[in-house]
Amino acid sequence: MKTEEKYKIFAKTYVMNGFNGKKAAITAGYSEKSAEVTASKLLRNAKVLEIIDAEMKMLSKRMRDDASRIYFELWNQVRMIDDKMINHEEASKQLSVTEARVVVMKADITNLKSKIRRKEAKINKIDGRTNKGRAEKNGLKKELKEMYLELEESKESLDDLDSSMATSRRDLLWHRDWKELLTLRTQILQDLFDRAGYKEMRELQERRLRLLDSQINKLESEVNKDSKNSGTTTIIMSNVDEMQAYLDKKAGGTDERDDTQTTN
Repeated sequence: MKTEEKYKIFAKTYVMNGFNGKKAAITAGYSEKSAEVTASKLLRNAKVLEIIDAEMKMLSKRMRDDASRIYFELWNQVRMIDDKMINHEEASKQLSVTEARVVVMKADITNLKSKIRRKEAKINKIDGRTNKGRAEKNGLKKELKEMYLELEESKESLDDLDSSMATSRRDLLWHRDWKELLTLRTQILQDLFDRAGYKEMRELQERRLRLLDSQINKLESEVNKDSKNSGTTTIIMSNVDEMQAYLDKKAGGTDERDDTQTTN
């Protein structure tokens, strides 16, 4: 396997396995016995660091894409909860109005029925054998027919109001449901707040730097020992910033770049 291929495998595995240099070195095909020392050297190699940065950028993009999808779904849930609450408020108001109309309508129907009974009683008392009686009776019967038509219309209107009330009740939330939705909404908004500003990305980068520094410090003694045995000079950096500054400084000359590669 070519060296550059190993570099790529090491860098990708290093990022994906939680920045474990030893495991990444073994995965890339380096000797298990010297995997820790090899990992330390690779983490000082400019080419390897460049590949790691590229992998980190790809990981960051995937996380941003995932975050966007999660944001979309979470906001959808918030909107759905808001819609339920708005529907509840509207249904509650509509129900209050409709219930008042039902009370009035039932009272009107009761009064109308009472009028109909009185009208029927009056008709029954009239002697229809005389011309005057027949005329009066026919007139009252006509009024009674109109009253019955009015009663039917009132009953139909009452049925419509009952249907409207049933529809409104479907959108009403019980107190327990209302409370649960409010709690869920609060939790979702808190989740969105925690995710604001790509908090995970910032934490991932900080974690990467902490682990990289920690691993370099941990392997420092072994690298020094290995360097003494091989007769080469190894530059130990306390953190990534110093390492990058050193590489930038060494980039000025061919001999110095060769020394850096030898060290790595």
